[in-house]
Amino acid sequence: MLTGEREVGKTYLCQRVMNEARRRGLSCAGVLSPARHEAQRKVGITLVDVATGEERPLARADDGIQGLRWGRYRFVTSSLEWGTERLARATPCDLLVVDEVGPLEMELGKGLVNALDVLAGGGFSLALVVVRPGLIKELKARLEGRRLDILEVASSNRDELPARILSLLEEETARESRSGEE
Repeated sequence: MLTGEREVGKTYLCQRVMNEARRRGLSCAGVLSPARHEAQRKVGITLVDVATGEERPLARADDGIQGLRWGRYRFVTSSLEWGTERLARATPCDLLVVDEVGPLEMELGKGLVNALDVLAGGGFSLALVVVRPGLIKELKARLEGRRLDILEVASSNRDELPARILSLLEEETARESRSGEE
């Protein structure tokens, strides 16, 4: 699990890990939700299919679209449905990315609601799951029985974390390869 304050670079960290994993010949799938900025201001969120690079608008910081509202954002229902479908077929893969499991999923039972089922189901060597600090305890309880490492992303460590995560990914893929040979 990757956690940290807003705008610290959790999504960017996921992108860096994905790029290097692909360079090493590993498969990546899931969803990424980078912020959209206009004139130095965050105005929305995009949803990206990690496997294909296809994008959809996920949320906008205004009332110009219909959809589910949380805080200052209004979420595009069709994009949430699209992301849910993409997550449902994300496994098997080496690296699963779920950016993010947030209040929509944990508190409202909406959003990318199947993310918890996909995570619990396995079919991946390692998952990068972005979660807000206040939701860690609940997410751990919902994924009880799964090995969970919590990495707090901060400006002081975000440049060293990709190597640490890639090391974990390589350990897991090697372990799975060995157990498959037995």
